[in-house]
Amino acid sequence: MNSDTYSCFVDLEKNEDQANFNIKCKMENRSEIYAIMAPHGGKIEQGTTEISIAIAREDLSLYIFNGNKPKNNGTLHITSSRFDEPQCEKILENVQTVLAIHGAKDPETEPKERVWVGGNLGKIFETHLIETLSSLELCIEINSNLLGENPKNICNRGISQRGMQLELTKSLRDRLNMDKEFLEHFSDSVRRAMMLAYPSS
Repeated sequence: MNSDTYSCFVDLEKNEDQANFNIKCKMENRSEIYAIMAPHGGKIEQGTTEISIAIAREDLSLYIFNGNKPKNNGTLHITSSRFDEPQCEKILENVQTVLAIHGAKDPETEPKERVWVGGNLGKIFETHLIETLSSLELCIEINSNLLGENPKNICNRGISQRGMQLELTKSLRDRLNMDKEFLEHFSDSVRRAMMLAYPSS
């Protein structure tokens, strides 16, 4: 059962003060092949904004929905299969594939730092991530509870209808946002794996 407060963006917009959220959308003079998206950025799934910006750099299309409330930012969470904010929809109509960045809770067992791979390109993406991220010695796997394979999932709604997602645990997000060198290595490796999973030509 979905526990979202709002079923769509129109509902959210009607009920939330505009100061409670902001949107970063960058398409002009950027890639029409790849978009990096964080639909639960800011204080909703903390760290996903900064990680997405690091992966997109200045050349990939970028979309971020940031929660800014003093507390209870979880009310701004709209599940990826129903996320329909208009600027996001515009990017989805104009890029070939999407990599969505999400935040997950830490698992109960070690290691706490995990990369859960999803999307309908998840299996091939996982294969390339294991290679490109090998030097960081992270646990990279497919989590059966977070597959992201629904055709309506934001990562699968680009023009090709083939996409990828990463669910990054809290401990990993915290480390990425505290260690700039680690973030740079991680984001570079994720970019390479994404481009191997969905080649531009």
